[in-house]
Amino acid sequence: MEVNELFRANKRESAVDLVVNNIKQLLIEKKLKPGDRLPSELEISEGMNVSRGSVREAMKILSAFGLVDIRIGNGTYVCETPGNSLMDSLLFSFFVSNPDLENLYEFRHVFEIDVLEMILKHYEENEAERAALEKNLNNLKEMMKTGASPQDLKENDLEFHRLLGSCTKNPLMERVYSFVIDFMEPSITASHKNQKGEIVYQVHRSILDVIKARDYSRINQVITDSVDTWSILQPDN
Repeated sequence: MEVNELFRANKRESAVDLVVNNIKQLLIEKKLKPGDRLPSELEISEGMNVSRGSVREAMKILSAFGLVDIRIGNGTYVCETPGNSLMDSLLFSFFVSNPDLENLYEFRHVFEIDVLEMILKHYEENEAERAALEKNLNNLKEMMKTGASPQDLKENDLEFHRLLGSCTKNPLMERVYSFVIDFMEPSITASHKNQKGEIVYQVHRSILDVIKARDYSRINQVITDSVDTWSILQPDN
């Protein structure tokens, strides 16, 4: 397909937005794929009838969002793996929105139910990740015996949730869940201040038991218990 057939202008947009939105649309339509080399600045500018400066600025924006990789002297490529920049921007927006405890409770409840359902859907593919979850839980049991610090308990807790994300075998869900857990880190830290891991152990044990039993019927209950426990352990409660 000719460059000028792919890169078309819409007069209602600014020149920079034209290029950014056109490339985003090409990615959505899979006319551009991860690893593809983009046409040169000159080819895009001529195809869209915009200045090379506008194309250059658009590429900087797309690079900041982790969508393209600008390689000096070698051209510009669609990123093969997602960068952290976009998630960092979303995380910042999430912080700015300042969701209260009730908003976070509702979000965790809905999203983590989906996480467990996805884990059971991909049960035959996630044996290694399930084994890592069991190891994480055994580590927590040993930490409880030795009187681990709240910091160490928090790290174990965060690892458990990140492993749940990897168990979904869905890269998008894993990435979004990791972003959610990053945001939740302060509240997870707070939940370990007045207990030595025993409450979290029981909650995580119940979640893992549901996964091992492939028991869809208990997903809602174990997630409700998990999020209720997290909420109760917050300092304001």
